[in-house]
Amino acid sequence: MVKKILLSITLLSLIFLVWCRDPDPCEDSPDSKHCYQNKAVEAWDASLCKKIDWKEFKQYWSNPPRDKCYMMVAAQNNDYSLCSKIKWWEMSYTKEDCVFEVINENNDPQWCDRLKWDDRYEECNETFRSANSLVMKDQIIDDLTQQIKDDPENEELKAQLQKEMDAKKKLFPFLSSEEQSNYIKEHREKIMEDVDDSDVQSSIAKEFNQFKKDNPDTDVITMLDKMKDIADKQKLMKRIDEDANALVDTVKEQMTDLAQQWQDAITDAMKEKASERIKENWWDNLKRSLKNLEWMKDKYDKASEEYAAIQEKYNKLKETYDKINNIYNKMDSFDTLVAQWKITADKAKVLKWAVLLQNWLTTVTEYVPVFGSTISKITDATFEATMKFAQKRAERATALDKCIDDPLNCDTDSISGY
Repeated sequence: MVKKILLSITLLSLIFLVWCRDPDPCEDSPDSKHCYQNKAVEAWDASLCKKIDWKEFKQYWSNPPRDKCYMMVAAQNNDYSLCSKIKWWEMSYTKEDCVFEVINENNDPQWCDRLKWDDRYEECNETFRSANSLVMKDQIIDDLTQQIKDDPENEELKAQLQKEMDAKKKLFPFLSSEEQSNYIKEHREKIMEDVDDSDVQSSIAKEFNQFKKDNPDTDVITMLDKMKDIADKQKLMKRIDEDANALVDTVKEQMTDLAQQWQDAITDAMKEKASERIKENWWDNLKRSLKNLEWMKDKYDKASEEYAAIQEKYNKLKETYDKINNIYNKMDSFDTLVAQWKITADKAKVLKWAVLLQNWLTTVTEYVPVFGSTISKITDATFEATMKFAQKRAERATALDKCIDDPLNCDTDSISGY
């Protein structure tokens, strides 16, 4: 009786163990070799590699699919110990193949010494320990940075960029002293090669020196990367400043031309001419530059002084852009009212003059460049006549403002177009 009970318990236990056994993910796969490889990588689990049979290669005393499986998981996990599981024989991979794959996947130059007695030692040094490889890293980093500018929400690109930057830091110490010195010198020169403006040079030096003071133990590569970031930011702000200044100068030129005309008929032509010139020459440039500055701003911590400084300059330049954009939108709205037969064309002309001469005047006289070295090409003397002319019109600003705000209930009969 006792024997029967024990036998029943044993059978039940075996059934339970079979029932609870983890299912084999590749048991029914027509290509079990590649299935186990893929599952091992997906699960970060090298134990699945042992399941790959070797019948096909038994005559060679070799198992290439299993060796490759170990190599794939080793590369993924940055685990060189898995390379020792490779039982190299004819037609299969070697332990050195595995080591090189791990080095390649993880951009890890320190492990090249493991290949000292292998043919690939020189290749490893050239690929992961040379000045050439450092330059290639810079190109990859530049390409990824540009891609992220175009697709700032792409987390995969950001992770790839961080991986390349970390690899660059690992690589640098393996260069010779001469290679390191040459790289630092050439990199600094490249960063500063097109910085001719003294204001920009001063801004870069000031910010970079502060960073060095706050981070005395930072490695050379991080220092150079920081210098590049600072220089790129300051050069971009200077370029935006010049674009905004050129936009304001173009408006000043158009205002001067417009103020010298004494016929209402010229209004539409001048507005169209001004709009086309501004949009063709400066509008898109400024818009694109503002987008880049916004991207750069988000690289800094929102609580940092750098973020606050960029935000202040961004707001100033964006305000100028928005004001001029709003002027054109307002003038276009008068054309829409004319097309809808809500106001007359004559009334629209008076309103356009009001917007052009008053709002443009306010915008361009309030604008002050970010950099003191960004000088207006339109001198005060050239602009003086327009200022006087616009000031006379400003005497009727209240009446005109009411008309601009409420064109449908505006009586322009008592207001001349000039």
